[in-house]
Amino acid sequence: MHRPSGWLLQSLLWLLPLFVGACAGVQRDASLPINDPNEQQNRAALEVNQATLHPLSVAVKAVTPGPIHDRLHDLNANLKEPRIFANDILQGRFSAALHTAVRFMTNSTIGIGGLFDVAAIGGLPQESGDFGQTLFVWGVEPGPYVIFPYLGPSTLRDGFGTGIDMAADPLGWTMGNFLGMAPSIASGTLDGTVRLRELKEAEDASIDFYAFLRSAYYQTRRAQLREAIGLPKEEVLESPATATQPK
Repeated sequence: MHRPSGWLLQSLLWLLPLFVGACAGVQRDASLPINDPNEQQNRAALEVNQATLHPLSVAVKAVTPGPIHDRLHDLNANLKEPRIFANDILQGRFSAALHTAVRFMTNSTIGIGGLFDVAAIGGLPQESGDFGQTLFVWGVEPGPYVIFPYLGPSTLRDGFGTGIDMAADPLGWTMGNFLGMAPSIASGTLDGTVRLRELKEAEDASIDFYAFLRSAYYQTRRAQLREAIGLPKEEVLESPATATQPK
């Protein structure tokens, strides 16, 4: 992947205020009602994901015990900061972007390249910010619920956004070609295996794990969409699924 040329970056900076101004008048529905017209296919995709990715999650747990897992978790979080920053800018969330920039600089220096999340210890938790969120702010409809291979639960809009985040990760611009995709791929793999491990207990205890997972996804996503347009998180009702989700 080649680094964008200077004129392209300058053009984006010039156009950004127009995007932000146009988005101000867009009607956005952060309630995100469940829309699952392809449930049968999604259930089949979930079974395939569980069968193929669960062994990987077990292997990751075996080779990353205790402190090693914690360091990889913090490093993974730090690798996400450049794309979170970029999406916060695209959403017009400049305070969140500044917060993210401070986190990234702090953890990349004092936190030894992101191995330690010292910013969170100092009261700066990670912001949300992804291209699916950005598309929501721009007024794009969510589309149906989808279980993607490898990526897991999503909506059509958020699945497309995930692909853009991986392909256009600012960290990747500095590395180029396949190496530019490597951090995003590694980050996604770690995220996925950690989620599978955390949800295993819920799967064993759930009568219908598919419904549990779908409810948990929508609940989490509603909170992130509300955050993107400045609505308070505390107004989001907690669902029984997320209330019992293991941490």
